[in-house]
Amino acid sequence: MTLYQRYQKLDIDLSQLGLERGESRSDYLCTPKGAKVIGWEGADGIHYCFLKGFGDMVFAVNPSNLPGDQVHPLARSFEDFLRLVLACGHTAAPEQAHLWGREGFQMYLEEDAPSLTPERQATLDGLRDGLSLTPMDDPYGYIRDIQANFDYASIPFRKGYGRLLPEEPKQPVRPEWRVYFDGNFSSHQGRDRPGKEVPIHATFQWDGHLWHVPAVYLCGKGLVADFCIQVEPGEIRAWQDKWKQWTDYCRGEDDALTPEQRDQMMAEHPLTFQFDPGMEANGRALKRQGGSGFSWMPVACLPPEARDPDRQQLWEAIRLMEHYGLDPEKGWAFCRESFPWASKAKPALRTLKLRLSQSPQPIPGPRFTVHEPGETVPFTHPVTGDAHTLHVTEYERQELGPERLTLMDSEQWDYPTCYTSLSCAITPDLPAGSLSLQDCGDGDRPRLKTPLEPGRPTVASSVGILLAHRRGETTLLPDGAEALCRAASSALRFRHPEEIEWRMTFYRKTAQDVEIELPLPRN
Repeated sequence: MTLYQRYQKLDIDLSQLGLERGESRSDYLCTPKGAKVIGWEGADGIHYCFLKGFGDMVFAVNPSNLPGDQVHPLARSFEDFLRLVLACGHTAAPEQAHLWGREGFQMYLEEDAPSLTPERQATLDGLRDGLSLTPMDDPYGYIRDIQANFDYASIPFRKGYGRLLPEEPKQPVRPEWRVYFDGNFSSHQGRDRPGKEVPIHATFQWDGHLWHVPAVYLCGKGLVADFCIQVEPGEIRAWQDKWKQWTDYCRGEDDALTPEQRDQMMAEHPLTFQFDPGMEANGRALKRQGGSGFSWMPVACLPPEARDPDRQQLWEAIRLMEHYGLDPEKGWAFCRESFPWASKAKPALRTLKLRLSQSPQPIPGPRFTVHEPGETVPFTHPVTGDAHTLHVTEYERQELGPERLTLMDSEQWDYPTCYTSLSCAITPDLPAGSLSLQDCGDGDRPRLKTPLEPGRPTVASSVGILLAHRRGETTLLPDGAEALCRAASSALRFRHPEEIEWRMTFYRKTAQDVEIELPLPRN
């Protein structure tokens, strides 16, 4: 009698382990031809089966996954499959193992796996003792090894399943690695030639993180540098635990957050880095022209609803990590920056120095309301604790004129035009760029002049702030003191509100500027 036949004779409710008995055939199109179902998980149609021609190798079929990712081998034999279940306490962790790194797999077992109830423990004991089995020593390593060496093209899918497969599987042939001066991670403009890659392999600690400068590229117009900033998964999860509303915010459901909370949430995002890079080649400073960037969040840190990322960005992240040998189980912020040459011709690179300066980080300040010039608002700086006073020098309700609406589609849409301008000075004064003033409200969205049929949108996205700051001007206060003139405009609305609530945002650096000599390869 085979092990599978002995298993079938067990008088145990195996649904506790995700192996509910049921039909031995499946009507799902993603179930391969010749499949014999050995158990159903009881959710999303997930089932486990043998395939004709593969012996007693066990496969998992998940119809809720995307086509092309619905069938995975789990065990070389039925005995190993049951040992995996004994080690994990349920079929759920082995079925999802292909999504995670080792850390994410272990985290799932500790935090998210089906709880080990007395009933489930009794079922595990009955399975173990009834068939004289022992739990698998390293379930994750076993599963990933079998999946890494399996030929997925050998799975005999049913007729018609191929039409469901995305175009993407034809794309794994990686295009040649090229980096252009007038480009980003996925495209470039113009007809310039790709740059020559110069390996740097520089790593250093700055602003609490490990930074990598794996390479720079010598192009005809200038130098291109790649920055890869490493973020530990624990830091990402700590941020997610603090900001539970992140998932709602990504879906546009952020009403529970105040504007200050939204700013703070994004400022604390562990994969967001605001910095100003500079380069010095052969002793001559190179001024930054522009850059691009995106981030990689390890699968273990992604909530289930966010595990279908932008496909183009996914491919770019995988290419970067493969090209530079980066660990995909870490979080990464990728930045590519361009620096035109300081000379007319591309120089022979002898020395290279990097300068990094952190962009000031936002800090929420107090809210206030004013109504006319001459009013004052005392406040305390949230960082220094110093007392300051805001002096209102101008406060006026205004309306956008026709000349400001020429770029808007005014034939189809009505746009809000009412706003309030605020000018003020601060005593004792604060440095330029260290404080901004904003309307706490979001303003009104443009609306259609002619309503569409039911179910179609009747509003568009909101219109942004008009004016944020006046630089270099000063204003004379009643006591004769001079201070920097600061100005802000409210959000646009169709009617002037009775009162506008403003908020202060302060900015400061939390990391010192650094200079780093980048090692160049020897000729």
